[in-house]
Amino acid sequence: MIHSFPKSVSAHSENPKRIEGQPDDEYQGFSTVPPAMIYFQSEPDLVFTTIVQEALDSESLEIHQLADDAAIDSWEGLYPHSSRNLIPYEAIRMMKQLLAASRDTMVYRISESHWLLLYECLKNFCCTHNDLIEDEPNGLRAVGQYKLGLLDNEAMVEIYFWDTDFLLPPDPSAVLNAEANGGEENGGPESWKHGAFVKEGPKLELVHDVGWLVTEPETYFRPGSTQYPDCGWDDERV
Repeated sequence: MIHSFPKSVSAHSENPKRIEGQPDDEYQGFSTVPPAMIYFQSEPDLVFTTIVQEALDSESLEIHQLADDAAIDSWEGLYPHSSRNLIPYEAIRMMKQLLAASRDTMVYRISESHWLLLYECLKNFCCTHNDLIEDEPNGLRAVGQYKLGLLDNEAMVEIYFWDTDFLLPPDPSAVLNAEANGGEENGGPESWKHGAFVKEGPKLELVHDVGWLVTEPETYFRPGSTQYPDCGWDDERV
C-alpha cells in the first residue's frame, strides 16, 4: 500500500529558509542545525537529519573496523549491493562526502552509488538501533539529541528517497567485463590495509533550483512521539 503524505511543493534557491511554523529551538529538542542538505524527495526535518548523520558516522566506524580486520565476509554481508563495486575505504570516503553534505547549507544531488550506500547504511543503522532498544527499560535509545524508539527504515525510504532503482540487478555486460578482467578490480582484503585501489568516487552536484515536497514540521515527529516516522499508520503494511 502506498501511503499518502501531507505535502506541498517548494522551489527556492540553494540558501534554504526555515519552514514557516518551525518549532522554537528548545521545543522538543529541535536545534539550529540545518536540515540535511542532500536533495531528498521530501525536505528532511531535523529528526531525520540527525538519524542520517548518526547512521553515517557510526556505520563508517563499523566499516573501518571491518577493513582493518580484513573481514571481507562481514563487509559483503552488511553491504551486499555496495560491496559489489566498492571496497570499505571507498565506502568510508563516500560516507564522509554524504556527512559533509548533510551539514552544509547548500543542496547537493548525489549519485546512484551514493543513494545505494546511504540506503544500506540507514537499513543497517535502523536494524541495530531496533535490536538495542529491546534491552532498554523504556524502549528508547539516544540518537543524537533525541530519545527514539522504533526506527521505520521502510517508511523513511518511502518518504525521502526518489526511488530505489539502484537496487535493480547490475547491467549484465558490466558484470561480464568485470569477470573478463579477472574480478580483481577492487583488490583483496590485504590491499584494504594499505588503502590500495581506492578510487576517487562520484562527485556531488550542487543544486541551484530546488523543488521538493515540504511537510509541516510535526508531520513525522510530534510532541510525545517516540518512533520515527510517527505518521499514525497501522503496523500492517501491504
